[in-house]
Amino acid sequence: MMNRDRSFHRSRASVSTELTECTDLQLYTMLSGGGTRAHEALSMLYKRHSPRIYSYCRKILGDVQATDDIFQETFVRFYEMGVSGQEIQNVQGYLLKISRNLCLNEKAKKYNTSTITIENFEFPSLDTPYEQKELSRLISTALEMLPEDYREVLMLREMYGYSYNEIAEIVETSMPIVRTRIYRAKQKIRVILQPFIDDLYKH
Repeated sequence: MMNRDRSFHRSRASVSTELTECTDLQLYTMLSGGGTRAHEALSMLYKRHSPRIYSYCRKILGDVQATDDIFQETFVRFYEMGVSGQEIQNVQGYLLKISRNLCLNEKAKKYNTSTITIENFEFPSLDTPYEQKELSRLISTALEMLPEDYREVLMLREMYGYSYNEIAEIVETSMPIVRTRIYRAKQKIRVILQPFIDDLYKH
């Protein structure tokens, strides 16, 4: 019996060593179809990337319970996508994308808002509640048309009130780059919305 146990532990150790030597993408490929091998590959990816993903969620959400929930949900969704065979190019980038979307959705629910206020874009005031509501809807639509790196920093700044320094830490870039992205994001939204604004003023 003891010899069998030793053989089992040697086998497990060899599997662990083998997985340690695999790249992230090789491990991700092993998730396809599920099963024991997939769980082992996920465990290795979790070991490699969980500290950074948890830190990211904590920075955005602040609340420990919410962080734990979103953190776990990130890896659940990541595993489900891997099992389904969805192709990706960058494991860490993909995990961050999942966690960012989940965190921003969680923040949106907490603040009960899905749009950025009109005043943040320095549009002239509109006369009627309908026009205000219509412009808010258009801003929300335009926001979805922005490149992801622009949309993220704009939401963190205008919807959730983070400082430029806090945003720079969250997205792991410099504060001047954050300022530039936010400025360009607002400019792009103005360009997208200008024809609609002109049309509203014709009426």
